[in-house]
Amino acid sequence: MIASKSIVRRYLLLSVLAFTLPALAIGLLYDRFTSNALEQLLGEKIQAHLTATGNRLNAYVEARRYQVETLANYPGIAGFSAAGGGAAGGDVAALLQIESDLPDLYGILFFDADGRLLRAVPGQAAAGPPYWSDRRFKTAELPITSLGDTEIIGPMAAADGDSGWLLVRTALHARQADQISGYIALHVRLASLTEQLGAIAAAGALQPLLRTPTGDFNAVGQPFGAHGKLIAGPEFMPGWRPLLEVESTGLLKAFALERRALLAAVLVGSALIVGLFYQLSRQLRRRIGLLVSGAEAISSGQLDHRIAEQGSDEIASVSHAFNTMSGKLQEYLARAVRMERLAVLGEFASGIAHEIRNPLAALKTSVQALARREQDPRRTQLLAEMEGEIDRLARVVSDLVDFGRPHEPAPGVVPVRELFRRISAIIEPDAQARGLHFGCQGNPDLALWADPDHVHQIVLNLVLNAVQATPPEGAVMLRATAADAQVAIEVSDTGCGIPAPLLKRVSDPFFTTKTKGVGLGLSISRQLCELNGGQMTLDSAPGQGTVVRVLLPLAPVASIAPPRHADHPDH
Repeated sequence: MIASKSIVRRYLLLSVLAFTLPALAIGLLYDRFTSNALEQLLGEKIQAHLTATGNRLNAYVEARRYQVETLANYPGIAGFSAAGGGAAGGDVAALLQIESDLPDLYGILFFDADGRLLRAVPGQAAAGPPYWSDRRFKTAELPITSLGDTEIIGPMAAADGDSGWLLVRTALHARQADQISGYIALHVRLASLTEQLGAIAAAGALQPLLRTPTGDFNAVGQPFGAHGKLIAGPEFMPGWRPLLEVESTGLLKAFALERRALLAAVLVGSALIVGLFYQLSRQLRRRIGLLVSGAEAISSGQLDHRIAEQGSDEIASVSHAFNTMSGKLQEYLARAVRMERLAVLGEFASGIAHEIRNPLAALKTSVQALARREQDPRRTQLLAEMEGEIDRLARVVSDLVDFGRPHEPAPGVVPVRELFRRISAIIEPDAQARGLHFGCQGNPDLALWADPDHVHQIVLNLVLNAVQATPPEGAVMLRATAADAQVAIEVSDTGCGIPAPLLKRVSDPFFTTKTKGVGLGLSISRQLCELNGGQMTLDSAPGQGTVVRVLLPLAPVASIAPPRHADHPDH
């Protein structure tokens, strides 16, 4: 099967091209991108990152400066420092304890005018000297960076198990403003400052660093020896600035990995598409083959052929529609054949009835005349029986005429209450004479939209059949219920029922299981029901009875007149 004649193969080719061509184009552009990527990374974006990092570092240092200067100007701080190792109390001690408990601080330190440590106020993060260790706390050898009246001492790298730190120190003045009585310093975690370096994309290829007077530190506050190319950011303090170490090999390695991953994705994707379409083509060809074979079966006259409905996809919907079409076609053809047969039978019956009706009328008149003059009782009885048979034949002829030429329906409102009243008036005497119980049930306020004469004849035929099929002590029920936009009229009996093989034939013309009758009652009822836009169904079980259900359109609400005050038939 070539591609031009296969939908699946055409879609396979188009899908593979739609997937691979853009991927190949991306691959060709990828080399050009990688050659410019490093230059782009080392351009404005990196400088913007370094500038933003410098601003964060400067803001952090300024916040610590403001904190220590505020503490230095707090009343009583100088006296607290001069107290040395004495007891500290009051508001000053409480303030210092609160300030030292910040997560960025190890504590707050006080020095004398010569830079010797006088006392330390530990915070929650305090560890090692000068808080809980006998080792000396030395600051004399550390570089000092001046920021106005504030000094940045350090930083001190982590050593001997102690974390790295720096001091943010400012002077304490005695009563004479120009005389320094000591110093107060914030003991700051170095890691809190280096955390401001943040992170940058392509980690591993770009390493953020902090350059200080004592060396370079990474983002976690550890000393770091740079080996790649360094890009310096702006100074936020003299000798303090952020850096970026660039490893070109790391960048290119990442790009190479991405390129190989892209190529692998293209190959895997193409293989998956081919495999998927291969499986799809097999299933689609098999399921389309079922549709083709089904169409061929229908075209050959096998109207009962059905296609197996698998799944809930589009082909399953087509299969369902195909089966529905087959069923409808079979139904329409059967109905067309039936209507053609009925038309032929009706035309034949009308001709026969026309030829028989007039002679029957003459025979009946003659029999009646002879009966009036006859004196012999035996002959009188024979003439009476002959007149009865003539009347029976006349009824048969009337049925033939009704079946052959039913008048077109004139739809109108048929109140169920009035319909039941008329049927009850006709049926109840015969039912009582046979020892049967006859009753009406359901909603009497419903109304049908159909020809009143047709509806009366339909229901009367069905009820008469039920009465004739029910033995003494049995029951015949007439019921009316609403069914969506229709009214369901049900006639049920407790008679002998109809065997299943005969159930489909009982409404055929001239078919009957009775010893008397010509088998047109149910045929006429079905015919009139269909003429009025309804349908009739039978449900029967031998020995249990029969239920005949007639569905007719519900009358529009606006056309229903208010019910008259009349008694409803017996329920």
